Amino acid sequence: MSLRLRLRYRTAGVLTFIVLAPWSAPGASAAPPPDAFPGSNGRIVFVSDRDGNDEIYTMNAGTTPADRASLRRLTNNSVPDRDPVFSSDGSKIAFASLRDDNWDVYTMNADGTDETRITTDASGEFQPTFAPGFTRPRQTIAFTSTRDVSGTHPFNYEVYRLDPESAGLAMQLTFDPELDTEPAWSPTACQIAFSSKRAGGNRDIYVMGCSGLDTRRLTTKPSNDSWPAFSPDGRKIAFQSNRGGNTDIYVMNTDGTGVTQVTNDVSEDWQPAFSPDGAWVVYTSWNGLGNADIYARKLDGTAEQRLTSGPGGSTRNTQPDWQPVP
Repeated sequence: MSLRLRLRYRTAGVLTFIVLAPWSAPGASAAPPPDAFPGSNGRIVFVSDRDGNDEIYTMNAGTTPADRASLRRLTNNSVPDRDPVFSSDGSKIAFASLRDDNWDVYTMNADGTDETRITTDASGEFQPTFAPGFTRPRQTIAFTSTRDVSGTHPFNYEVYRLDPESAGLAMQLTFDPELDTEPAWSPTACQIAFSSKRAGGNRDIYVMGCSGLDTRRLTTKPSNDSWPAFSPDGRKIAFQSNRGGNTDIYVMNTDGTGVTQVTNDVSEDWQPAFSPDGAWVVYTSWNGLGNADIYARKLDGTAEQRLTSGPGGSTRNTQPDWQPVP
């Protein structure tokens, strides 16, 4: 909703307005409406192999030459870094890295400084998500782990939670021999969404309490529904689905009702995340020729904005997340 200033011009009233409201002088700019692009939103973090290896980058959420020039590389390793996600106050980024011979979760400041290893298990730990409302250096994080994989259950990925007070002891939240992955913590509730194959041969979206209780299935289509992401107000979940024959971005209420399709492209659209003002989703679009770029689109499916372009014909720019602005 835009803010409009309505004036009733009267002979004596104009001078009075100017004296009492000098901030409305020519040249002053009003705040952009919530659905304007990019609106009052922060930077985009994403993964790119543009320098030969999957690394984490940030850039302004815009399409101007200055926005393009704002690109900044945050990690620099000979091994992949992936799964970046902002903390609820936008000051931290959690991510997964293969730098210690297996996938582990790390955090860093939003400018790439102060990298800290969070998980140290011999298994793979990835796909982190921050609990809301924390500003401590070691914040509560949920993540996917392979520590329960066995010969009997080779795909037994589970969701765990690591609290700062737990002295490195992670709390297991899911218990199923099939895939439980891609946790996303609600910004407004003690609730975590995740994707799972526990109901059969395809993925579905579930939610559970942040201690692993009260698990509920939200999607039931004979399709793969995955990569859930909460809206800033905690009322909606964006996800990717191939229910239409092609993978596109959808949005639903947190009880699974009111499903609407956001993208409808010939390309594959994956990995959605909401803008901090809740008016847009940012996502990865694959063109089928080996390269991928980051796009944003309004929730009604209009006003698509392309945020990355290569470089090169086979660059993969993927896994975007949008920085909250305090």
